[in-house]
Amino acid sequence: MTRAPATAVGAHVLIPVKDLLSAKSRLAAALTPAHRSELVLAMLADTVAASSTAADVAAVWVITPDPTVAAEARRHGATVIADPRRARGGPRTAADGLNDALTAAAGRIRVRHPHSILVALQADLPALRAAEFDAALAAAAGAPRSIVTDRHGTGTCALIVAGGQDELAPRFGGRSAEAHAGLGAVLLDGPWPGLRCDVDNVDDLAAARSLGLGPATAAALTRPGGIGDALRMR
Repeated sequence: MTRAPATAVGAHVLIPVKDLLSAKSRLAAALTPAHRSELVLAMLADTVAASSTAADVAAVWVITPDPTVAAEARRHGATVIADPRRARGGPRTAADGLNDALTAAAGRIRVRHPHSILVALQADLPALRAAEFDAALAAAAGAPRSIVTDRHGTGTCALIVAGGQDELAPRFGGRSAEAHAGLGAVLLDGPWPGLRCDVDNVDDLAAARSLGLGPATAAALTRPGGIGDALRMR
């Protein structure tokens, strides 16, 4: 559950999740649509749980157009912001849609919490630990804008923007670390392996499993006839 921060002004964490029908398409060769949906929900549950229990987090917001995702997010203590991209006829690309959703949500939160840190966080961090998330927030102190890259160094797992900054300005998509750095984001160099291990493919999932999965994802992978069995059959 989301709890009060240890600091006077805690971070507001924004987690975008697209609809389950299109989620984790790079795992389509290994997992059925039902298994991919189960994995997305499990990883979201673990990501919300870890980030919301970090000491310096004030609130976790999940931005999604999917009612099933929204229900899971609320069940784990997040506040849901409806992503209207379906009603608009869809974004130009998946990355455009994610960035548009984050920008709109961040604008709403900034009005109410102008001095709070904003963090755009990936939803697929099943090995994330609250302590390393707090460590990354501490490392970002003093920087107007900073990022934590993925384990490959090319993607962005967390975009951290200090209070008082006007815009989140997310640039998620291909080579997002380079795009965010081009806008002045500082690359944080702490280890934080769980925070750096987002899951897009089977190798990523194996890497996360080696770090130690959160309880929801661990349960999904060990359920008889479930995701773990499907992966072992490949």
